[in-house]
Amino acid sequence: MEEREWVYWMLLAHGEHRDLRKRFRQQQPADIGAFLRDQPEWTQMEPLLTQEALVLHQFLQQGGQFLTCYHPEYPARLHDASAPPLVLYALGKLALLESAPLAAIAGSRNPSEEAQTQTQRVAQHLTEQGYGIITGFAKGIDQIAARTALEAGGIVVGILPQGLLSKLTQQLVREWMQPLNDDRLLLLSELHPLAGWSSGAAMMRNRLVAALAEFVVIIESGARESLKNGKKVFSGTYQCAEVAHKMGRTVYALDLPAPGNQQLLKTGIARRWGEPLEQSHHSQLHLFP
Repeated sequence: MEEREWVYWMLLAHGEHRDLRKRFRQQQPADIGAFLRDQPEWTQMEPLLTQEALVLHQFLQQGGQFLTCYHPEYPARLHDASAPPLVLYALGKLALLESAPLAAIAGSRNPSEEAQTQTQRVAQHLTEQGYGIITGFAKGIDQIAARTALEAGGIVVGILPQGLLSKLTQQLVREWMQPLNDDRLLLLSELHPLAGWSSGAAMMRNRLVAALAEFVVIIESGARESLKNGKKVFSGTYQCAEVAHKMGRTVYALDLPAPGNQQLLKTGIARRWGEPLEQSHHSQLHLFP
């Protein structure tokens, strides 16, 4: 597939034309260019062709990879997610998605000391059991888990809530350059390469983390919802657990005093980490230390 056709995919995926995307998913045309040029929205999209082509070229020149939902390397497990991404941008080795089963680790950006210790313990153990670690790659629990897994010789997949050409991602690339070069870290994003971070995107990426994972381990979570400065705030970690549970993924939570952990255990969304499971293929792999 040539770059020009990829630009059509970018226009479709990142434009504000939800009805157009709905029609595309329904019709599943083989020729996306012909499909778009035949739509009433094309008059608004065509002027963006050159601009998007330059962005895509810059991304590819920096070693990025571009996948559409038609690409043979597009992860099949993503079809379990609501609204699977039409496109994916990648930095790193795509084969990592198939090199080991992935276990998701999620938790607070501002973890307690106990949570930090437990993150290292869980990530180390899962890596030793042959799992790759997938996270949302946020500061705190996510990056502690990633670093621990890499130090233990494992592999890591990070799903980013911003574009792979954004300033924030470029900072991450510099910080994590060694494992990227060593083909042990893969960074993925469904967002336009220049898109900045947003809370909405941070929530949306949870469905991708859950879809790609065999199961999810919640280290430390805030309450499902709380008030901050008079505004209702939702916990991204808790939402990740809910999304994974609805998707049919097994969710575990550490029995820590964090309100979200206790809510997840009480509601049955999560199993207690370390609890014996009689009919679980996970237990056969010595999931628990």
